[in-house]
Amino acid sequence: MMAAMAVAGTFAFAAQAQTNPAPSPEKMALARQLVEATGGAKQVDAVLRSLFQSMGSTLGANLPPEQRRLQTVIFQKLQARMSAIVPKMLDATVEVYADNLSDKELHDYVAWMQSDSGRSVIAKMPQIMSASFKTMMPMITEMTEGIKKDVIDEACAEAKCTPHDREVLIEAMNKSMPKRPS
Repeated sequence: MMAAMAVAGTFAFAAQAQTNPAPSPEKMALARQLVEATGGAKQVDAVLRSLFQSMGSTLGANLPPEQRRLQTVIFQKLQARMSAIVPKMLDATVEVYADNLSDKELHDYVAWMQSDSGRSVIAKMPQIMSASFKTMMPMITEMTEGIKKDVIDEACAEAKCTPHDREVLIEAMNKSMPKRPS
């Protein structure tokens, strides 16, 4: 969840940054050094693994027993596709850093990431993200339970849904949003 939000935020910032003049090659190199100092592709892969583990436990709890055998295959395919876009995600992150941080901020951030504390935080980040996912899922589930009806009502009022449209939306929303454990 957090990884997804981070990725979405990165691309949103990248789109906004495209209106600014292109950063110098030196600044891009500094930004790339920062991304590498944060663990680069290895860190993204570790965060994605944590995300998939969290999603896997949620999916497993919601799949009927006869379909649980598909869970591993689904996540292998999903992880392979996500891993294939990691280089693009990292390039977008480099651009975001270069567009939004000054040379001094980039230098200082790289220095901190290469310090003992910075390396320690990087090493702990997959566990932190996993614990964050587990902590946030009940909150997200609680929040989504409370807003499903309101969101469907508002969307149907705006789009003038038929009763069938409403049923389809409710079913799709129930399938796609986290559910409270039974």
